[in-house]
Amino acid sequence: MGADSEPMCTATPTAVGLPHGRALVRFAAIAVGLFTVAMVCGAGEPVAGLLVSATLLAVVIERKAMHREAAARLQVVARSARAEGERDALARAMSLEMAYERSRSVLEALSEGVVVVDDSGEIVLANPAASRAMRSPRLDPAGAPLWDALMPELGQRAREAWQALVDPARSAEELPSIRYSGIPCRDVVYDLAAVRAVSPRTGQEFGCVFLLVDSTRTFELQRLKDSFLSSVSHELRTPLTNICAYAEILRHMLPGESAEWPEFVHVIHEEGLQLSHLVDGMFDFLQLESGEAAFTSEPLDGEQIVQSIVAGFTAKAHLRHIVLDVVFQNGVPKLLGDRRRLEQVVRHLVDNAIKFTPDGGRVRVTLGTRDDGWEMRIEDSGPGVPQNARSAVFDKFHQLRDHLTEKPQGTGLGLATSRAIVARFGGLIWCEDSELGGAAFVVLLPGLGQPRLAAIAAGTGAGGGF
Repeated sequence: MGADSEPMCTATPTAVGLPHGRALVRFAAIAVGLFTVAMVCGAGEPVAGLLVSATLLAVVIERKAMHREAAARLQVVARSARAEGERDALARAMSLEMAYERSRSVLEALSEGVVVVDDSGEIVLANPAASRAMRSPRLDPAGAPLWDALMPELGQRAREAWQALVDPARSAEELPSIRYSGIPCRDVVYDLAAVRAVSPRTGQEFGCVFLLVDSTRTFELQRLKDSFLSSVSHELRTPLTNICAYAEILRHMLPGESAEWPEFVHVIHEEGLQLSHLVDGMFDFLQLESGEAAFTSEPLDGEQIVQSIVAGFTAKAHLRHIVLDVVFQNGVPKLLGDRRRLEQVVRHLVDNAIKFTPDGGRVRVTLGTRDDGWEMRIEDSGPGVPQNARSAVFDKFHQLRDHLTEKPQGTGLGLATSRAIVARFGGLIWCEDSELGGAAFVVLLPGLGQPRLAAIAAGTGAGGGF
């Protein structure tokens, strides 16, 4: 029966699946029965034979039709099963592909470098952030030994970590992690962490994962904090030493016994005031940083405030033969804010300019207007501020260093404090080149009735707040 005969064996036996012997007996019985009925009814033998043949032909045709229908149904079921299996397989493949893409996207978006190595130490995968620590950042490191691909400083530590992780003497239940901190590499400081990659479900190990974290900022802040503590210790030690020394002398003197008595008392008083100002400055900065500092709001005459503060530095500038100029332009707007805080900003910036101006140099304070705002420029003829440090100078603990002695001056909180105050005023502060050859610190505050300026700071390099 050709191709249609094979599916018949799987159909229902009562319908199309009778054995060949039983089918022949059934056909013979039907033929004899029909022939007998025809003869009884008076039909002749030819008519009875024709009737029997037609009936048997109809039965055969019906049987073949049933076979074809069963075969077609089986083919539909088989195709449906195959299609469902293909859909399941396709769904699983797509699910795996999406999971892989998600993992890859996460790895590529990470700012930390991630490197996966096999048990031989060869790199299997490295994300773009890790390329910055490679000897050849533009080449794909896959297949290369980790310690050969990384820069030498990192490569040595990475090899030590890998050897510790693959040590056969370690316990099977142990999952050690290795950490190294403060590894310098080019202009970056890295923290390196390494751990075995183990499936939590099957316990299968997939090699080692190395994490490279750029800790340059943290390292620099720690250095600045150490420098800050050193500066504070130095600033505290000098007045404390003087206070203790003069107090010891006075302890052995009677009031009025010596002409130096008033002088010694004056020195102790001045050194005590210096200590008080230092401690007050540190606590004031901490309050500004935490947002707990209180600000008043009142109309201010910025011109009068600047004139008063600059006048207080005239004697200091004269001792070092520094020319201190003040230029007031027309139409300077009034301000709204805290008078004491504005005086604090002007004092910090003028003192900073004089400190970094060499003897015989020049400092210029200019007060004017810009875009309806209140602008103050304090320029000096000192060494200036490098382009790449003009944002960092406003960071806490950061210190500009004296170009002659290279010794820390002050606590490094003056500019950070000024930035915090300017931010509370809704203004901007930044550093740029000065026409006098040094640095120019510019403060731009909203005039009375004007909106805050912080919204225009994006992309300008201007600082305002923390």
